Amino acid sequence: MNSQLQIEPPGNLLEKIMKRIHHEERVLIWRKVILFSATLAASVIGFIPAFRMVSADFAQSGFFNFFSLIFSDFSSVAVYWRSFTLMLLETLPAISLAVFLAVVLTLLQSARSLTRNVKTIIYAK
Repeated sequence: MNSQLQIEPPGNLLEKIMKRIHHEERVLIWRKVILFSATLAASVIGFIPAFRMVSADFAQSGFFNFFSLIFSDFSSVAVYWRSFTLMLLETLPAISLAVFLAVVLTLLQSARSLTRNVKTIIYAK
């Protein structure tokens, strides 16, 4: 029972392990490319309705009419700047603006991640 079994690993074990790791890395990158492509496509499709919604809400709220007072009657705005600021904040369509900015942020982030992963695929070859 004192004899210990000495098992030698095959000579090409390291090569097999490295190939398997490389294969798993490639599969992971391709999954990311597919995921970010789908996210990019969805955010591009969602951009147009989100833009229409935010522009319609800005027009309906009268935000631009009040904002244009800064350029047309700056002296009145300077005198009543606190009330003017509150009025601008009250007419700001926050929900539609948040939805629009979320879509834009998703679009930019997915485009950034997609290009990084595509570069990794290109340079790996």
